[in-house]
Amino acid sequence: MDKAKKEKVYKLKRELYGLKQAPRAWYNKIKAYFLQHGCERCFYEHTLFTKSKDSGRILIVSLYVNDLIYTKNDDIRCDGFKTSMILEFDVTNLEKMKYFFGVEILQNAHVIFVSKEIC
Repeated sequence: MDKAKKEKVYKLKRELYGLKQAPRAWYNKIKAYFLQHGCERCFYEHTLFTKSKDSGRILIVSLYVNDLIYTKNDDIRCDGFKTSMILEFDVTNLEKMKYFFGVEILQNAHVIFVSKEIC
């Protein structure tokens, strides 16, 4: 690229998030990733994926637009999941969930408290 073109700024006519196909393309990419890593998609809820072993260990992942919520009963599986997601995608780990669909979630080592304030 010559020097004159290097100093130019290009204006996009349409950003990625403005495209109608962007959510579908994202979903197809993340679905392929989960299936490749041994997860199964729920037949009734297509944004819910599970990965389980005969030993009773399970990982449950739910997608909402570009957010991802997961839970597990096995810390080793959870750490492996987080590491693989960080290596594959640009991930921000916000740790424990505090709000989801207007529901407040408070968590500590002994209890999970779920509350919804009705306005």
